[in-house]
Amino acid sequence: MKVQRFAAVFCLSTIVWTTAGCTVMEEEATPRVSQKNVASPEQVNTSLKKATTDSKNQQAIELEKQTERVTLGQTKTYDLSSLLSKHRLSIDPQYFYQNQIFYFDLQENKSTIYTYDTKRQHNKIVHATKHAIPMMTGTGAFLLWVETEEPTKTGVKWSIRQLNITTNQMTTLDTGESRFDTSPPRIDVTSTRASWITQGATAQKTVSTLKSYSLKTGKITPLHSFILKTGKVRDGLFTYEHRDSDDGVTLYTSHFNNGKNVRVLETLDGAYKKEISGLIDFSRSGTYFAFGTEGDAMFQPIGLDERTLNYSASSAQTTIGGIQFLSNTQVVFREGIHQLMYADLKAKTVAPLTDFEELVSPPLLQDGKLTYSITNDKKSTLHVVKLLLSN
Repeated sequence: MKVQRFAAVFCLSTIVWTTAGCTVMEEEATPRVSQKNVASPEQVNTSLKKATTDSKNQQAIELEKQTERVTLGQTKTYDLSSLLSKHRLSIDPQYFYQNQIFYFDLQENKSTIYTYDTKRQHNKIVHATKHAIPMMTGTGAFLLWVETEEPTKTGVKWSIRQLNITTNQMTTLDTGESRFDTSPPRIDVTSTRASWITQGATAQKTVSTLKSYSLKTGKITPLHSFILKTGKVRDGLFTYEHRDSDDGVTLYTSHFNNGKNVRVLETLDGAYKKEISGLIDFSRSGTYFAFGTEGDAMFQPIGLDERTLNYSASSAQTTIGGIQFLSNTQVVFREGIHQLMYADLKAKTVAPLTDFEELVSPPLLQDGKLTYSITNDKKSTLHVVKLLLSN
């Protein structure tokens, strides 16, 4: 899960508009339990050669493709077509709390956070700002997002904001400035904390600091710093992204040694370390790491005497992202932008979760529910699946 910090506290005023014509459909079913880094083609090819071979130099096992759609639980579908506009062409859920689904809309000089109440079937504005909102997430009763100002000659100023959903109290958790082509933070969350990486850059070095925010105490604690010297010859570590979970923190880093660069996926505790380039997305469960690249999804066992599993996408150019572990061995991911897929790593199978659509949002997993939206032309539907799964 994800979090960030703020300093101004105020109560929100909200504008409420009732959405007419929102319909709710239920599908009863028995569950079947059976800005990323852009990589060059050379990097992707290198990545695939390394990632599809496990630590014992054994070729990965290709998951068996199935054509019949799977159903993972009771599904409720909401018609949100009336919320679309010339500015908002799709509705991508970012956080789900009780019966509220949060999403945001970016326009040229304005960003707006909305919540759709699935019980009352109406939409309202939660927060509007002249700043850009590059990402948003949440955990428990807290909504968290990043705001960025217009770029200046020195860099891009950013802030991490938090909203208490139950009290409407907003707080600024952290602020900074991204300089020398570094990026603003990305928040990730667990059930007890939020974390992000800040990058303090000068002409001589970049210091990447991983910070953890406790939901219980409200304190922000620096966990680890990585230093990259940026003189004539680069030397040290630079962090691109991280993922936080109850199983620990995973980092995607560049290791520079006398100017030579190796990209590595590693855990903060040092228990796992793997060279891999061209990552689109990554995640982990208690027993598997999952990697998404162009053309492949790969699942590498953690501490198990088993071979790596691989899924080949419909084309070598199709990206794999939006990876969500439903359990230790069950995972959902998005293939391209058109379809969600479900992998059962025990059964070594992959099957479609949705049909091939014009646009499918990345899946959102929260409190035992899987949420995603589907957009076809001017019709947009929100799907909430109450999961019935096992490990």
